[in-house]
Amino acid sequence: MTKRNGSLMEIARRCSVSKSTVSRVLNDSKHGRFSVSTEVRDKIIKVARDLNYRPNIAARNLTISKTKLVAVLGLNGFWSDRVGPIDEAAAALSRVLDAAGYEIYVQVITPRHNPFYLPPLRVDGIVAVSPQKLEDLEALERSDIPYVCLDGVVGKRGSRVLPDDAEGTQKALRHLVDLGHHRIAYLDNPSVTNLHLSVFVRRKAFAQYVKELKIEVPVLSDLPTLEPGASWDIYYEPFLRSAVIEGKATAILSFSHHGALSLLRVAHDMGLEVPRDFSLICFNNSTMLSTSIPSLSAIDVPAVPLGTTAAEMLLHQMNSSNGLTPKTVKLEESLVIRESTARRIPLARATAAAR
Repeated sequence: MTKRNGSLMEIARRCSVSKSTVSRVLNDSKHGRFSVSTEVRDKIIKVARDLNYRPNIAARNLTISKTKLVAVLGLNGFWSDRVGPIDEAAAALSRVLDAAGYEIYVQVITPRHNPFYLPPLRVDGIVAVSPQKLEDLEALERSDIPYVCLDGVVGKRGSRVLPDDAEGTQKALRHLVDLGHHRIAYLDNPSVTNLHLSVFVRRKAFAQYVKELKIEVPVLSDLPTLEPGASWDIYYEPFLRSAVIEGKATAILSFSHHGALSLLRVAHDMGLEVPRDFSLICFNNSTMLSTSIPSLSAIDVPAVPLGTTAAEMLLHQMNSSNGLTPKTVKLEESLVIRESTARRIPLARATAAAR
């Protein structure tokens, strides 16, 4: 038989103390002159456990100055086929906050409201996951609640942590150039709506570094325009045809690991082989990239450090007595080399070898 949840009043009666004493012990209160003996404290905790006591968070939320509750806003959802660095970062962030004694309230994006509205419960701090527009943060900016943005835009009051995507783009292109590739195409995010900040940063960095490294970029034509919600599957064959078959690109940098894996499959169906016909590298060093054939080289976005850094920044803000000190932290990305990138064989040598 399931044990019925106890109440503060019942715990107080069994321990022969006041209801407020039970509340303070269970909330680990250290405010004012409140003190209780170790014997009484241990007895209260044991009785609460025996009665299967669960605090009413909403009620407690109204009566204490510190709620020990953090809201994580803006998660897209929990889709197993679309897990990326930000999802992993949010998980790492949650572990750090949990270890610091905070409960975590998660608000998943829905069509009903702005994902970055203030939560219905009082919270000590907020994590905004990948906000894309400053106007979405207006409610957070008007509040006095400390907030940190995880890989997105940020207002004047907030702090943020994000990966250095521009540096990552440079590392990918230098790797390809060092392998002898000087005609490189970029598989961009083909969507036209809800574009993440990284889309613009990586796109701009690619344009900058192809000039600095004197890389030729094939002109892409006849690519389909994807309507909102349309599948990206129709995009990959026209892209490969335009970039590799017609454009003679010898290497491709992909915006994401999902795009690279899809491109690898479509290339196989078209009779193209990686890295024989073109080398392929992508952003996001997902574990699945080591299991593809060939395994995929990648720029590793530091997911766990992103999450832990964001959590540590928020903890500092929530516990600071000197007011908010907004700042931005960029974390370095690293290059992981696997089988999908190889040295380009000059055409004359390749022809001679074939003979």
